[in-house]
Amino acid sequence: MRSRSRAILALAVPATVTLVADPIMGLVDTAVVGRLGAAQLGALGLAVSVLAAVSWIFNFLVFGTTSTVARAVGADDLQAAGRRVSHAARVAVVLGVAVGAALMLIAPMLVRALGAIEELVDPAVVYLRIRAVGVPLLLLGYVGHGAFRGVADTRTPLGIVVVANLLNAGLTVGLVFGLGAGIAGAAWATVAGEAVVVAAFAVLIRSTGLPLRGHGWPGRRQLRALVVVSRDLFLRTGGLLAGLLAITSAAARIDAATAAGHQVLYQTFLLISFLMDGVAIAGQTLVGRSLGAGQVDEARATGRAVLRFGVIGGVAAAAVLLAGAGVFPRLLTDDAIVLATVAGAWWLAALGVVINGPTFALDGVLMGAEDFAYLRTWTIAGAVVGGVGGQVVAATGGGLLGLWAAVQAMMLVRLVSLVWRLRGHAWTRTGAGLVTDPDR
Repeated sequence: MRSRSRAILALAVPATVTLVADPIMGLVDTAVVGRLGAAQLGALGLAVSVLAAVSWIFNFLVFGTTSTVARAVGADDLQAAGRRVSHAARVAVVLGVAVGAALMLIAPMLVRALGAIEELVDPAVVYLRIRAVGVPLLLLGYVGHGAFRGVADTRTPLGIVVVANLLNAGLTVGLVFGLGAGIAGAAWATVAGEAVVVAAFAVLIRSTGLPLRGHGWPGRRQLRALVVVSRDLFLRTGGLLAGLLAITSAAARIDAATAAGHQVLYQTFLLISFLMDGVAIAGQTLVGRSLGAGQVDEARATGRAVLRFGVIGGVAAAAVLLAGAGVFPRLLTDDAIVLATVAGAWWLAALGVVINGPTFALDGVLMGAEDFAYLRTWTIAGAVVGGVGGQVVAATGGGLLGLWAAVQAMMLVRLVSLVWRLRGHAWTRTGAGLVTDPDR
């Protein structure tokens, strides 16, 4: 048990720092562009929200690559692991070029469709079109992260991300203030950071021992497998976003204070999710390797250990949030009405982290088992419960407390389904290998 716990922590801690690095870098970009004026800052926020959606949509490249590489490494089949990375990289380039070209083409229409006032249109379009150049790099970076996670190395990606973000910060300041490049300078600095990430992964991936040459383009069977995994993970992520968006739209229909209070709680929710996802990454890697090696009992034991870490982390985070109830909301707003609104629901959102911690952790366990169809189905089911609950709250005159009861109902559906799956017998033995039976 101790060695298992050490293995989880050895992967989870660097992964958590890596995940938190990007939001921190986003704050640096915001601080720099914020000095240019309200129009540029508003344009940055609008453009980044579009790019964040692209990031969420295509994060299946990370999850799918991690699981299949870990499974192949566990089975001591490095050729299969290298083939998956090679195929995923080619798919990432094709998707990245297509999405980047589309963003360049429709940027003005997209910005206006999102309701931007005329003052924001030009700077937002400039930023989007420059960042579109880096979309293939962004998606290739996802494959790199997945490859290193699959071989149980989360320290190398951490070093790469830290260097890239420091470069990004320096270039942003230099281009924006030193050369007077404005918001375009911030965009080019980010693209440069993405290029450094891809270049570093391309050089350092040799240390993994994965053979990446000679695999060619994926055939019909491999492409079908990629499409199925991509579809399930896309629908899983899309369902989660849709449920949260439905609750956010319900908050916007109640009143401004409720909408603002929901934003404060939602940003706190996102931060906690980043902190918990490191444990999920560790679970995904270790469970995948165990199943690939035919060690079903070890995979289950690892899943239970990851669940314990999720519970402990959730309880600890909830305690911190409850203790800081009078401090943390004031870091995000100083409006007295909004603070009073948040105060009425903060306790529920804080206690809800006890549910969220193990939910995020078990997400990683089932991804390691490649149980993507099950995750898809129950994430969408939870999103429906939460989304419908949010609409009922808005229609019946409820407030922020009711909306966060809907959020926690969504998370509770997910947690119950995940624990049920872990306790069940979905992971079965077939011959010398192991498979996940998604229909049971």
